[in-house]
Amino acid sequence: MKYGKWLIGSCLALASWAAPAQSIMEVYDKPCSVGVRVGFNSTFPVIHSFMLDDQPIDHFRLHYKVGYMASVSFSVNMNQFFIQPAVNWERCSTEIQFAWPQTDEIYPSGNTIQYDHKLDAEYNSVAVPVLVGYHLVKEGPYGLNIKLGPKGIYHYKKQQTGSGPQAVITHQDDNINYAIDFVTAVGVTIGRLFLDFSYEFELHKTQSTYAYQCLTQDRAGTLSIQQRRNALSFSLGMIF
Repeated sequence: MKYGKWLIGSCLALASWAAPAQSIMEVYDKPCSVGVRVGFNSTFPVIHSFMLDDQPIDHFRLHYKVGYMASVSFSVNMNQFFIQPAVNWERCSTEIQFAWPQTDEIYPSGNTIQYDHKLDAEYNSVAVPVLVGYHLVKEGPYGLNIKLGPKGIYHYKKQQTGSGPQAVITHQDDNINYAIDFVTAVGVTIGRLFLDFSYEFELHKTQSTYAYQCLTQDRAGTLSIQQRRNALSFSLGMIF
């Protein structure tokens, strides 16, 4: 949290420093431009398979957490269209709470389902989106655009843990450390300032594997989850 506040504060300080050099409300329409932005994101896991050995885990809940992002983009403007490659740094987090599959030995019949186990994941990533955009509105300092395109992501640092009263849960591995997403976004510009709202869809599934050791039984095995991680983000930036 402290790192995110520092990041956003740095961007606002940069904007304040740049403002006297050129009015923020000035129309900034050049063939090429560079943009810097910071913002927030939230990841929405789509669970395809959640298994304890060969037994499905049917009862789970998703908790959405707020992450951070910073980006440098380069835009090539061609009248109403533009191409915008960028390099992003992103930090995102997810939490999945679930009920250990019920058996008569663990949960007597009739007991209320308890979501007392969880899997936490935090990803630090470098991403490279390449978006193609179209200006719906371009009047004076005000503009509205839509953009879409692919985005490649590499998770250079991951922290994944599991916990619960029934078992010790330890992360083993993921089948891949990268992701390919498709991004759709809406942008609003006011002079040199811009706001971006985007939603991205992961185009493939990622499988994470955990080892568990039961605390209440002499039992050990594998817990696996197969998912896609979609994400919503909001960012504020400035064109230079």
